[in-house]
Amino acid sequence: MEQFDELLKELAQKEECVVPKGFDERMQDVLDSLPAKAKKAGLGVVKTALIAAVACAVLLGTAFAASPTLRELMGSFAPYAQEQEGEPYVINGIEFRVKSVLADDFTVRAYVEARDLEGSRLDGDVGIWGLVDIPKKDTGEGFTASTFSGSFLGYDRERKAALFVISDWGQVAADDLTGAEVRIFSLENRETGVELLDGGENFCAPVEVKPIPSLSMGPDAKLASGLRAEEVRLSTVGLSAIFRYDAGWGGFAGKNVQAKLADGSLVDAPWEGGQGDFGAESAEGSRKVLVWNFTEPVDVESIEGIYVGEDYFPVR
Repeated sequence: MEQFDELLKELAQKEECVVPKGFDERMQDVLDSLPAKAKKAGLGVVKTALIAAVACAVLLGTAFAASPTLRELMGSFAPYAQEQEGEPYVINGIEFRVKSVLADDFTVRAYVEARDLEGSRLDGDVGIWGLVDIPKKDTGEGFTASTFSGSFLGYDRERKAALFVISDWGQVAADDLTGAEVRIFSLENRETGVELLDGGENFCAPVEVKPIPSLSMGPDAKLASGLRAEEVRLSTVGLSAIFRYDAGWGGFAGKNVQAKLADGSLVDAPWEGGQGDFGAESAEGSRKVLVWNFTEPVDVESIEGIYVGEDYFPVR
């Protein structure tokens, strides 16, 4: 017991290990449900699995980082992201590199590092506009659309490097995501008014996208029926709800979401405008998806219910 505790302490001091909320409670439930003999005999196996999980998180966190400062800015979702190995691109004296991609069924986030090779043009209020374009599944409804945005996360003055996140919500992903790309259309220092992608040159880089599995709930599930949705999907990353256009989805767009966990805690998922269209607006049979992303990783199995605004919908 003492050796195990010391090992965990040593690992914790070396690296940050992110574990979804509710994991400890579920692990204890598993231990409590074991027969007395199995508990005694199986504890070593459980400890070994925990050590392996911690070591895996440590390795992922180490490989993911460009520098300690930028890794911290990437936040607690870093271990869930797919590390990218693409070559850097230099445009107008700025080196761009896609560091990682985080995705579930309807959210794709690309973390992009930009490093100024000629000065400090990225130091300040920098705006970015881009998208993550993935191969899409034919929904049989013709027109499809998604929502995308870009955000500045922080700046490392020593390396003259800035970190950005490009988000895209609502795309209907194809089974094969070969050919996915990150595109940046605009990069501007708002303080100086200087556009840093001169001459219409746009950044475009291939990326590997591996979505985190989601738990899907049909219209008969409590959460889906409460939302009047055709389907609801929950993942470590967030919540997505698919509606028919005539199903009153507009009553939920713009509202913030919270997930209530088994331990009574709440995890926020603020509205960021994430949505997509499967078919032309109001067309018969067309559908709409609304997307909310959690502010920290969530163990899906520990979610007891969802707040949408002040309305509460049980999951089980």
